[in-house]
Amino acid sequence: MDLITYQTNMERILQWIATLEEKYGNQDKTLSYDLNIIKEQFQNHEDFILTLNKDENQVDHILSQVNQLLTSTDIHLQTQEENEIKEQIRILNEKWTLLRSKSLDRQSILHKTIMKLQTDQMESFATWLSQIEERISTNLEVMEDSIPGIYRQYHQFVQLQDELIVQQEISQSLENFIIAVDQEYDSTEIENKLFDCSKRWEYICNFVQQHWVQLQEVKIQFEDFETNREKLDQWLTYKEDEIRKTNTKETDKIHFIQQTESEIDDIQQAIHLLDNSLNLLGKYFDPVSSNKFKILNEQRNNFEQRLTQLIDDLQQCSLQLKQSNDSINKNRQISMKSDFDLSAKKHIEWIDNIERILNEELQLEEHEDIIRNVKITYILYDDDHFKEFIQTGNNITEQLKDADEDSTEHEFALKTLENRWQELHKQILKCEQDIEQSKFSNDLSEYVTRF
Repeated sequence: MDLITYQTNMERILQWIATLEEKYGNQDKTLSYDLNIIKEQFQNHEDFILTLNKDENQVDHILSQVNQLLTSTDIHLQTQEENEIKEQIRILNEKWTLLRSKSLDRQSILHKTIMKLQTDQMESFATWLSQIEERISTNLEVMEDSIPGIYRQYHQFVQLQDELIVQQEISQSLENFIIAVDQEYDSTEIENKLFDCSKRWEYICNFVQQHWVQLQEVKIQFEDFETNREKLDQWLTYKEDEIRKTNTKETDKIHFIQQTESEIDDIQQAIHLLDNSLNLLGKYFDPVSSNKFKILNEQRNNFEQRLTQLIDDLQQCSLQLKQSNDSINKNRQISMKSDFDLSAKKHIEWIDNIERILNEELQLEEHEDIIRNVKITYILYDDDHFKEFIQTGNNITEQLKDADEDSTEHEFALKTLENRWQELHKQILKCEQDIEQSKFSNDLSEYVTRF
């Protein structure tokens, strides 16, 4: 190697060291206690140390060149040149040693700081995990079996989920834990603690996720049960009070029964929904040991019993109304038949009287006037009243048959009346014919006598 080559290499090495000194000088030397910032500082300085270690052979190489230059017999250096070379080597060693020393000191400080912050964070996280595990064990592990208890746990889970979101950043930070080799810290112990925290964190997250879903289902079923319970209790209480009233009009009772019967399907569906809620709640509560579950089941059974009793009461009320209506109808039928029988008797008496009058021996003109008046009366009554009267009799016949009562006597009397009425009509017509014949005979006799 000649002197010019050496000078070129030395200038390059000194420039490289100057560049490293500048990089080191530009580093933020403020010691932060923010773990994210200190991690960034640590990582940047580690990259700087790697650069030093990577290019350290350049310094060794130039020192080797200097040694060759100073000991070579082929190159004759002047005293001034030799002194300049030695001074350059001194400066190089001094700069390099100082840069490495400061870099290693800073690395040591960053090591201690980051390990302190990380272990503090890990210990704080472990403490938080212990507190959460205690809260879970005390308040959340066992599902509450009442709506107030479920609401309380619901809000506790919401709060816990918010805390998990905050702690998620710390958990991720611990996953990127930087273990620096240091006599103060046992790496194996730290790794074990990190593993323990990771497992506990995973358990808590899984617990919250699973129990949150279960709690929401239980909350919904308790709310559904309460909604249907209130609906059933209000409906049954109202209906029970209404059916006990004794001063209700018959028409109002009929309307009440009809309306209630139309609503029963919906009420039975509400009881069915209670069954569904109890079946789903049975997945989380022991029907034998849970007093609250027993109470809910008793309420459900009580509603079914009350509904059964209400249906029986409705049927009894309907039967009473029917019996009352039957009695009223029976009395109405009796009254109608009595009125009909009385009227039929008057009809027969009138027919008897007319027949007697028609059979009397009277003067022709007098007899003719009577027949004319009787016929007019008969025709008017037959058109306006008698047909309607006979229809009433037929209706009574149907009513008697519908009531499974003997209608023979009534039908016989009705048939007799119809026959007598028709016979009377025939008799009136015959009397008219007889009168006409008598008038013709009289006219003929008078005519013969005259001529």
